[in-house]
Amino acid sequence: MKTSLFTFAVLVFSISSLAASAQTTAPALSAYYSVKDALVSTDAAKAKASATTLVVALGKVDAARLSASDKKNLATAKARATTISRTADVNAQRTQFEALSTSMIALAKATKPAKTYVQYCPMAAEGKGAFWLSDKREVRNPYYGDKMLKCGSVKEEI
Repeated sequence: MKTSLFTFAVLVFSISSLAASAQTTAPALSAYYSVKDALVSTDAAKAKASATTLVVALGKVDAARLSASDKKNLATAKARATTISRTADVNAQRTQFEALSTSMIALAKATKPAKTYVQYCPMAAEGKGAFWLSDKREVRNPYYGDKMLKCGSVKEEI
């Protein structure tokens, strides 16, 4: 009986921790989508402003609830978003967006804040391919904007 109660308590704590983490990452994910949408539109000024919002949102994520690897992903996401917020060069922003996306995908998988889609373009990153997150199933490529707007596919749903 004590083992069952302990197991139940651990399960409840785990679920509540995941829910709390999801609540703290949801604003960051929303800000990330704004950066992505700005890059889809090839709007460097909007990407820069949205990245500033993302840096603030990432700063509010409760890192104490994250694993060591997710804390590293959080730090990487902040660094990449900061770099995007400091340049008006859309190509430089897109280069940083690749590493930002890798970190944000890991955080989304860890915290599961809302339904999100992992999308992939095989042409991005000089033909190596690159992933990104989207709140919509429909592919809109942030790496090429209107040049290859629909290039890519949904690889996973979180």
